Amino acid sequence: MMNTTILKNVEDLIEDNFDEFCSIRKKLHQTPEIGYGLYETSKIVKGYLDEWGISYTDNVAKTGIVAMINEEVDGPTIALRADMDALPIKEETGVAFASFNEGAMHACGHDVHTTTLLGTTKILNMVKDQLNCKIILIFQPAEEMVKGAEKMIAEGALENPKPDFIFGMHVWPELNIGEIGVKPGSLMASMDVFEVTVKGMAGHGAAPHQGIDAIVGTSQIITSLQTILSREINPVDAAVMTIGTIEGGQGFNIIPEEVKFKGTVRTVEKETRFLLKERFESIVNNVAQANRLTADIDYDMRYPITINTPSVVHAIHDGLVEEFGKDRIVDVENPSLASEDFACYLEEVPGAFFFLGVNDGKGGAHKLHNAHFLPPFESIRNGISLFLFLVLNNELYRNVKAE
Repeated sequence: MMNTTILKNVEDLIEDNFDEFCSIRKKLHQTPEIGYGLYETSKIVKGYLDEWGISYTDNVAKTGIVAMINEEVDGPTIALRADMDALPIKEETGVAFASFNEGAMHACGHDVHTTTLLGTTKILNMVKDQLNCKIILIFQPAEEMVKGAEKMIAEGALENPKPDFIFGMHVWPELNIGEIGVKPGSLMASMDVFEVTVKGMAGHGAAPHQGIDAIVGTSQIITSLQTILSREINPVDAAVMTIGTIEGGQGFNIIPEEVKFKGTVRTVEKETRFLLKERFESIVNNVAQANRLTADIDYDMRYPITINTPSVVHAIHDGLVEEFGKDRIVDVENPSLASEDFACYLEEVPGAFFFLGVNDGKGGAHKLHNAHFLPPFESIRNGISLFLFLVLNNELYRNVKAE
């Protein structure tokens, strides 16, 4: 590590404990849980924290945990976060430590995230007397779609003390194993979710003039919505609108009274995000009205854009290259249109989110949310090394001011 005065043998500590970390990952991978219901996962995490003598607050956001190391130290407070929840997917990896919970799987690598943070926690606790900072360890439920970070923040995860900086990471099959993706500014998109109910008047298919056709009107609404992207958004500004479901009608000869459609909007610029919402609502209402229909719109601005603090990223970039090597630090050019609720923390505290390369040509090469996705154990070692770097070398960014 750059900070050779503090634990030049820190990589040896990772190796000495690596078998245990692999065992933790297997245990977590076998017991995937969904949303806020992470009772067994939380129990596993608390069991290790208890064993290592680390204080924590549990039942944050129902099953979340906030641990603390070096609470009395006079120095900056650095927070590290891992998400713990799984997905409702049937696992097809075929490994011996596959999911015990039918229909649930760690298909997004959160078992690796949690193991990485636990491993980092153990090593930092072993050397806490040599650290010049406080460390907050945030183990979060419900990252997948249900606003876990927002609830953690609302219940005090960033208070007493408030972190000066926060960092997180996500396993990333688009990068090779060992690579670390870095980017100042927008790294991942916002995630907005909409549901629209279009109402007309039922009628017989042979007498359309006696009804008000919700299917025809909805078709016009959906077609018109696509013009926002093609005609109102700068072509070089990444934005996506996807209609994922449409439901309406019960018979081939019946004009339905009601049609529903749902979808998502992704953007990487704040102005674009709010413009899309405004134009979405305007088009839906006006096209509905033109077809004698009414429209009920539920537009949930769910996750903000994940925006890394540029000054923090710039401050640590050269140090990352020096520590891990130029070939392992990948400067990400374009934001991903995937989303992450780590964005909520970055709206409160300066910091950065990283992509952790896991593509080994095998299980780690599959896409996120794939039933075959299985990051290699080596990714745990790499993730711990990155988290330790960020804590042990906090002098690189500790005087950085948030933009």
